[in-house]
Amino acid sequence: MSAPAEGPGPRPEHGRHADPGPGEGPAAEEQAAEEQAAEEQGPPAPPSARLVRRRLGSALRPRATRGQVLAGLLCAALGFALVVQLQATQESGLAQLREADLVRAVDDLGEQRQRLQGELSELRDTQRSLQAEGDQRAEALRSQQDAEDAQRLLAGTAPAVGPGVTLSVVDPDGGVSAVRLLGTVQELRDAGAEVLSVGDARVVARTDFTDTALGVEVGGTLVTSPFTIRAIGDPVRLEATIGIPGGVLDLLESEGATVLVQRRDEVRITATAPEPAPGLARPDDEAGDEGSGDDGGDAGDG
Repeated sequence: MSAPAEGPGPRPEHGRHADPGPGEGPAAEEQAAEEQAAEEQGPPAPPSARLVRRRLGSALRPRATRGQVLAGLLCAALGFALVVQLQATQESGLAQLREADLVRAVDDLGEQRQRLQGELSELRDTQRSLQAEGDQRAEALRSQQDAEDAQRLLAGTAPAVGPGVTLSVVDPDGGVSAVRLLGTVQELRDAGAEVLSVGDARVVARTDFTDTALGVEVGGTLVTSPFTIRAIGDPVRLEATIGIPGGVLDLLESEGATVLVQRRDEVRITATAPEPAPGLARPDDEAGDEGSGDDGGDAGDG
């Protein structure tokens, strides 16, 4: 009898190892070796400060994305376009205006110029008017001051200086009287003397000459020989008038006096007369309105 055929069942394979299970094999062996080495080396060293800063800076450094870069480029392009537009607007200026607008602008400038020229002309006229008014006022003040000075000189209330002559009358015998001195002063005044004095007395229209036992009183001031007479006026004319034959000089010498006449470029008269007391007369402010006609009075009777 033949043996029954065996089916294709499993047969053991000789010389083949079984697959290693989990935790076995070369990878497991390497990991075990690394763990053993790590245990032998001890715990890992802490990272250095420099390495920490580097890692921290790398973590905090901004990282630009594609959208951010695109937005930055768009902003730059927009800014450039605005600058170009602004420059074009400033440079074009009037070139952008229409012809009618340019004509209107020119007309406005012309009207403004005419208005400013008119204002300038008015200001210049005002300046000339004020200057003329100031000159007239200054001239009026000068004239008023000159009139006041002349009045003070005539009244004898101010000292005076100017060209003229001086007379020194030496009278040893006392023959020169008040009448003779007054005659000498009148002769000098008729010759053009503007200011006169005898000794320390100022001679004006109201000055009186009086004989006294001690000498001659001139306006209440006693003067004695030698009499010094000062006169301000034209020196040549004054000297010529005194030297006329039969005139003042001869009359004084006939009284026994000696007269010395000196012509001077500058005669100073410091003597002054007192202020006149107000009298009954006063200025008539209505005379100019009524005219120069006579108001009647005694002269019209007859």
